Amino acid sequence: MQAKQDMLVQAEECAQRAGFYRYLSRLFYKEVDEDLLAAIERTQPVLPLTEGMDETERAFTRGSNKMVKCAAQRNADTLTQSRCDYARVFLGAGSTADDPVSPFESVYTSEDHLLMQGSRDEMFRILIEAGLAIDDDFNMPEDHISFEFQYLAHLLDVEAAACESGDAKNVEAAHEASTNFFAAHIANWVPSFCEAAGQLAKTSFYRGLAECAAAWVAMEAQCYRGSVEGFDANDLPADAQVQEVA
Repeated sequence: MQAKQDMLVQAEECAQRAGFYRYLSRLFYKEVDEDLLAAIERTQPVLPLTEGMDETERAFTRGSNKMVKCAAQRNADTLTQSRCDYARVFLGAGSTADDPVSPFESVYTSEDHLLMQGSRDEMFRILIEAGLAIDDDFNMPEDHISFEFQYLAHLLDVEAAACESGDAKNVEAAHEASTNFFAAHIANWVPSFCEAAGQLAKTSFYRGLAECAAAWVAMEAQCYRGSVEGFDANDLPADAQVQEVA
């Protein structure tokens, strides 16, 4: 049985991971704006590259630093360039039928690489069964990367709450739920999407986002359970939310 102190540590780690998934969710949900760039500049440090890092940790650091430096060095053209790049990479402006780059799981997991396929139906069912609804300004399919990251953040919140309550059985169930969702709806396509997005992106910000997100998912796949040093998700806006249905 887990000691109470161990559960409290696990709760904090889950909360930090949930916060980082929400941060990524916001970045993928829509293009950056001045408020978000200012928040990144204000709250996110340039992370050091150290000799003890493995390649995944180095990729995470490089990607994060590209975004931070872009925010810190922004000028009058930064938002325009970033918006054009977002449209190119995440809205399909630079994608082709033979080489799709799309933030929807169905495009990567369906045989014909189409939207609104089985992955979307599965995400719709998951949200309904969980009593959750997406607060979305754009009426996008439920298997958008932003919504899947938001839902995983929700599962990590549940796991954190179970740890804080000290109920080992609930902790085990919550951990199994978040692990299963990660395997079924994140690890199966997000690395391929990030690789394609990184190749298509023109700006350092969105190349950095693709590299950072891919490395984060790789660390999660390796059962990485640490907090992201220097990161406080509470300081960043989160415009795409998964909320409980009243």
